[in-house]
Amino acid sequence: MRRTGWIVGLLAVAMAGTGSVQDVRITVDPVTRYFHVAYPAPAEAPETVAVACEWSPAGSEAWRPARVMPLMSETAMHLARPEQYEPWLRGEVMERRAAGLTRTVVFNPYPEAQTDGRVDALFRITLRSPEGTVLAAYTAPLQADNTDVVYIEDWSGVFQHYALAPGPEGEPQSSGPHWAWRTDAAPEQDVSRGDVLFGHSDGEQRLPQLSYPLELRGPYAVFVRTAPSLGGIALRFTGEDRTQRLASTPVFHEVLWQWRDLDFQHLVLEQLHAYTGPADSSIDYVKFVPLSDEVRAGLDAQFGGEADKLVAGYWEPYSYAFSDVVSDNAWHRAYLAAYAEARVPLVDMQISRFGMKAVYETRASDQLLYTTQGDPIGAVQNPLTDNVGRMQQFTNTLEASLRAARDLGFSLHANFGATNCYPGSPLQGEFSMAHPDWVRGSALRYEVPEVRAYMLSQYREALAIGARGVSLDFCRYPEGPDTLETCNAFLQELRALADEFARPGDGVRILVRFPAHGVRRSEVFDYATWARQGWVDYLCPSNIQGRHLHVDLAPYYQAVKGTPCLVLPALDGLSWGQPLPGPFLWRVHQLYREGAPGIYVYQADSRVVSNVYDRRTMRLLASSADVARWWDEDARVLPQRSKGVFITPLEQIQGYAGWHRIRAWVDGIPPGPVEFYLDDVLVHRCEGLPYVLGTEEYESDKIIPPGGHTLRVRAQDGDGWLEERFEILGAP
Repeated sequence: MRRTGWIVGLLAVAMAGTGSVQDVRITVDPVTRYFHVAYPAPAEAPETVAVACEWSPAGSEAWRPARVMPLMSETAMHLARPEQYEPWLRGEVMERRAAGLTRTVVFNPYPEAQTDGRVDALFRITLRSPEGTVLAAYTAPLQADNTDVVYIEDWSGVFQHYALAPGPEGEPQSSGPHWAWRTDAAPEQDVSRGDVLFGHSDGEQRLPQLSYPLELRGPYAVFVRTAPSLGGIALRFTGEDRTQRLASTPVFHEVLWQWRDLDFQHLVLEQLHAYTGPADSSIDYVKFVPLSDEVRAGLDAQFGGEADKLVAGYWEPYSYAFSDVVSDNAWHRAYLAAYAEARVPLVDMQISRFGMKAVYETRASDQLLYTTQGDPIGAVQNPLTDNVGRMQQFTNTLEASLRAARDLGFSLHANFGATNCYPGSPLQGEFSMAHPDWVRGSALRYEVPEVRAYMLSQYREALAIGARGVSLDFCRYPEGPDTLETCNAFLQELRALADEFARPGDGVRILVRFPAHGVRRSEVFDYATWARQGWVDYLCPSNIQGRHLHVDLAPYYQAVKGTPCLVLPALDGLSWGQPLPGPFLWRVHQLYREGAPGIYVYQADSRVVSNVYDRRTMRLLASSADVARWWDEDARVLPQRSKGVFITPLEQIQGYAGWHRIRAWVDGIPPGPVEFYLDDVLVHRCEGLPYVLGTEEYESDKIIPPGGHTLRVRAQDGDGWLEERFEILGAP
């Protein structure tokens, strides 16, 4: 994100050992109020330089480590591993191949170096060789007036005094569960001043909502800091419909939640919920930074380009009800509001996979009303919850979502997964249990007429409820159709049904997500015929799991020529897809330059709903100009960033699975050749982005053998190489 800096100091200092004069440049970011301290690395600096950062109150020699970050991209911040970021918390930065370059560290003065809103301190940077020799030392004054920044640190000021323990002296407390207001948090809990608001529930009883009074006017950037060891928090302002889950990480201590006008608002705090019930929650502080009209306009302008691309985004309420309390239809609107904020005009909402219990108000099939089983969560292999069942007991998932979509101004498709019966689990539907001979493996058999009739009955029901678009999702489970002809027959039947619900000038749109070339069973999906016959309006060739994220789209564009059908190439929003924002936006930019009319983001909910940084990235996708500007800005600031190599994290605690691909991101140097060495053996080379260990084909599923290994990634940097070593684990 580009931000305008304010220059608050420019001074000359002597470089140790040479006596030559160099400039240290200090700016303050107007949005974060962080200091950016830019300093020169000596021209004769070795390959690696250790940088130690310290600060002291002005007029004293009470030096202490300064918690800093090197200047780096948002992508690198998301991917940084503990062994990379933990030294930063101690004021230690490792600069590589920086000889003769200007490097920058970023320092947040709050709370240690800021007193009563003012900063008056000294900042010292010492550069050493790997052997410990001092190469250069710089000392610069840090001065800033942040008295206009508002911090909420004292949470005893909430309206609901009775809900705090301990509460204000002499004030009666309620008999129910309480939030704990602590002013003596242990150092290992890593809170700013030792005070924290902590929420914990024993049993199923949820803590009451809290609200904090605000008297703010005009636009502010709002930052949130939680205690990582004590859980995150759910926040909203009183004028908002949607509550946002927020949590600090070791790198993102202050999470930039949003910027907005705060007239007539109070702040609302809610305890988090998990699949087992109320979850531990915490908040350290909230920071409100006033924004000038110029800065506010600059932030908004990043998303101000013409919306010339169609963005379709997947939404799976089942997954979010799994760890939430759904008691009324407002829940559906609140989550869908995030899609409107992300500028996603087509929301593809999955409401069932054929053969399982459905998660909408069906009478053509059976509803999921009670206990269900979810995907593994960490070490919990078979998590169970009643939360999803309660959603069906108290709300109409489809009808309520269609109403919300109309109000919010976008189209919502009723999405059915092609088929997965989940045999033997609480998810298995009565239809598949009653007809085991109509099931092959875990999939219903499309060649059986009764199966197709059962599926079409649910589409008919969704259309009768009011859907103006429907979807058939063959990924991740494409096993239902036995032949190309069977699949074509079903698409023809679905089109005929949809046409029954057509209105003058308003037909029902059909979207199909299906395996792209090279993905398992792609040969069964005759997409060219679908487009030519008019059975499908949107083709979304897709990956399954972490492979095939960069397929050649030329055959699909060719297939729809002369037809009204649109190709919306699929990007995977799950964490095994392209990391955000860099690799993800690289693929989007590539597709837009090829002429793609838009994109489809599978599991977009993990990017739109869950993470505020990712939602801002998603807001760019509607405009090809905004995406192009992001890359122009990235190229502009790239030489200023510290050089570093980062890789995608584990998906499973057992190690990198065969379907996963390690993807690399290189900061601080232009894209170019990257090599991957496994246990010091060259196993793959990329000439440019995307950087992937191995290919995206099935042939690379075993490129990482079981057990521990050393992965060395090196990127060409001029006439040399930038290298980073990682200890990785291959799945058994």
